[in-house]
Amino acid sequence: MLLAACGPTLDDVEAPLAQQAFAGDEDDPDSHSQGTQLHAAPVRAVQYDNALVRHDGAHREARLLLKAGGIVAVMPLIVNGSTRSLQRCSPTGSPPTGETRNCGFILDGQGVCTPGTRVNLVGGNSNSTRDRCEGAPVLRVCSGEAPCEHLGPGYLASGNSTFSMNACPAVEFVCPDSGVYTALAGPAAPFTSWTMEVSARKGTYPTTHKMMKGEELTGARLYQGATTSAQPWLDIVDVVNARENPVSEGSGAWDPSGQTYLYQVRYTPSGGTASVPLCSLGANWAVPVKGLFNLQGARTESTSSFTLGCDAGVIAKCYRWGYQPWRDGAQPGPITEAHWSCTRMARADYCGVGTSFTQDGTRIRPWDALTPAIIAPPEPNTSPEDLTFEAGWNTTGPTCLSHLRWQHLTASCVPLNPPIYDANGNIVNDCRDPNTPYGPGKCAEICDTAEEAALFYGSRVFNNSAINTL
Repeated sequence: MLLAACGPTLDDVEAPLAQQAFAGDEDDPDSHSQGTQLHAAPVRAVQYDNALVRHDGAHREARLLLKAGGIVAVMPLIVNGSTRSLQRCSPTGSPPTGETRNCGFILDGQGVCTPGTRVNLVGGNSNSTRDRCEGAPVLRVCSGEAPCEHLGPGYLASGNSTFSMNACPAVEFVCPDSGVYTALAGPAAPFTSWTMEVSARKGTYPTTHKMMKGEELTGARLYQGATTSAQPWLDIVDVVNARENPVSEGSGAWDPSGQTYLYQVRYTPSGGTASVPLCSLGANWAVPVKGLFNLQGARTESTSSFTLGCDAGVIAKCYRWGYQPWRDGAQPGPITEAHWSCTRMARADYCGVGTSFTQDGTRIRPWDALTPAIIAPPEPNTSPEDLTFEAGWNTTGPTCLSHLRWQHLTASCVPLNPPIYDANGNIVNDCRDPNTPYGPGKCAEICDTAEEAALFYGSRVFNNSAINTL
C-alpha cells in the first residue's frame, strides 16, 4: 500500500508534547513504543564552550566535550594566590634549609587525582643514567590550587631526599576532596643548583586542567548561545549512570553498558524567568548525542554544539535501542546513519521533512542490517501476528513502503512514486520488476520484506508495525 492523501504542514516548532504511552511486549522484547517527538525538549543545541562547572563551591569556566555517552567538562586550573615560601630567601645570614623552610621554593606544578585515594609524587631526573636528582631537592604538596606553608592551611605532605637511593624526594598523601593539588619544590639549601622532574604514580601530574564527568557535573550550567543574562541556559541538577536507571518501557537498565550518563536538567528560557524541567514528559532524563537535528529532522555534524535528547523523544529512544553514534569513533559512520534513520522510522517521518505520521505509544518492531546487527531481525513466526513489514529506511525517510502505520495519517508528500495499474489491476511500475518499462524516478518503491528493501533500495534499517486504525 502506498501513500495517497496530503499530510499536515510543518510548523516552525515541534508538535505539542503529549504524554508517552510506554508498553513493552512480553512475547517480543525487541518491539518498542515509538513517538512523535524528535528532541522532546525546547532546546535543540547546547554549546561546547562557555560552560560553568561547580568546583570548591564556586562556578568555574570550562569547555565541554562528549566522551562515549557522557559529557566531560575540561576546567582549566589556576594558581590561587601566593605564599611566603615562594619568595626569595634572604642572602644574608644563615638562610633556612630543608622542606620546612618558608622561602626559596618554586611552583613545580599542579595535579589531579581521585578524592580519597593515596597518591605518590616522586622525583627523578631523565637526563641522569641513574635517574639521580641534583641539589638534594625537597618537595611540598598543598591541597587545591593554592600554594601553602609547611603545616599551614592546605598543607598535605612534604619530603626530602635524605634516605633516597637516587637523591630525589618521594611524597605520599591522600587526594583531597577537590581532586586537585599543588606542588612546590626547590633545593635543600637555597642558592644551590638543583635538578628534578616530578611525576605521579596515580592520577595525573603535571597538568593544566581537571576533567569532570558523571556526578561531578551536578550544578553545571550550560548555554545555548552567548553567555549573557538574556540568553537561555540549562542547569544540571542530577546525573546518573544509565546502567543504574530503569528503562521507561519494558524492563532492564536504560543502557547496561555503563558508557552512558543521563542528565536531569532545568531550563531557564531567559534571565529572570522561572526555570522549568528540560524534559517535561515521561522520565525526566536527557542523553547527550553528537551532532544537531533541525526541525525537519536533518542531522549535521557540529564542532560548536551537541544535542540533548529527552527520554520521550526519538533521538533518545533510538540511542537507547542501541544506535549510539559515539560507537563509530571520531568520524560518523554506519551507526550514526542508523541512528538518524531510526529517528525517521520511529516518528513515521514518511515525507522526510520532520512531520510525524504516527501516534505516541504505537508499537513497532525495528531491526537493522549492520555488521554486526545492533537489533537482530525477528525470527520467523516469532513476531506478534499483527506486526507485519512496514518499510525500509535511510536518513532521508522511507526508501520503500509496504503499508502505513496509521491508516488515517496519510501523506502525499512522501518522495515515493505511486503505483500505476493496468486494466487488470496489476501494478506495472513496480521497481522490483526487472521487466518494468518504468525506470528509476518513475517506478513505484514497493517492498514487502527487509530483503527487498535492502536489495532494491539499499535500506539498512527496517521495521514491522500493525496496520492501525482508529
